[in-house]
Amino acid sequence: MFGWLKKLTGGARKSTAPPVLHGPLSEDVLRTALARPCAPLIFHRPANIDPFSTMFGTVRLARKDEVWPTYEGAPMWPLCQINLAQAPLRPEALSDLSLLTLFIAPEHAITPTPIINTRKPDPAATWALRSYATLGGLTIPTAPEHGSPLSPRLGEWGDVRADFANHDMAGHVVDTNANDVYAYEWAQTVQQTKLGGWPATVQSEPWWAYQKTRDTWDYVIQIENEPKAGWQGWGDGAAYIARSRKRPHLWAIDVQFT
Repeated sequence: MFGWLKKLTGGARKSTAPPVLHGPLSEDVLRTALARPCAPLIFHRPANIDPFSTMFGTVRLARKDEVWPTYEGAPMWPLCQINLAQAPLRPEALSDLSLLTLFIAPEHAITPTPIINTRKPDPAATWALRSYATLGGLTIPTAPEHGSPLSPRLGEWGDVRADFANHDMAGHVVDTNANDVYAYEWAQTVQQTKLGGWPATVQSEPWWAYQKTRDTWDYVIQIENEPKAGWQGWGDGAAYIARSRKRPHLWAIDVQFT
């Protein structure tokens, strides 16, 4: 049994990044270095009436004083809500939260806003994320006419499993010049909506992994297309979301297409 399974945290908020392992590595060492746990999500069945469920295509929880987010005067589409309190794994960067809700504008897939501030939302941002430390006091919001074509689907948690860094990401933990991370059949990155693990990139490492910013970003969530819910907004790619370690009210997104 891998050591990572003993601590279901995803390794997201270490004070310093683990050192890169240089030189050729044995298969066991390479496997341990490349592995992080993830919790996959499956959205197949229609959403039920429980407002505390994890769902795609709808948002059913908010604070009483919250106003539905808008973009250019139009209500955003409710993309998903994730009940972290029910998740079999919670990345360390999300350990202080119990719920996330996510909204997007139809234009988001074309011109995504890279960073949002949940303390002071920018009305020009093409997506909105709301986080809640507890589920207490939340109510069912009155959704405006937003024109979303999505079909609300219930989120079902899959078993926690090993997620392995692909070549884009493996350089953060191993020497990719001395080790072929695709040489083993077990070295697969989970390509579905998930908490934790590694981003299953389709173009390159997420922008925050190579651009110098004043923030250190902890990747936490991957959101794939969900055909059962009618969502194909990422083309043949996916969206990757990270949270700032120094300023946790800042969230970053990278939408990649192929």
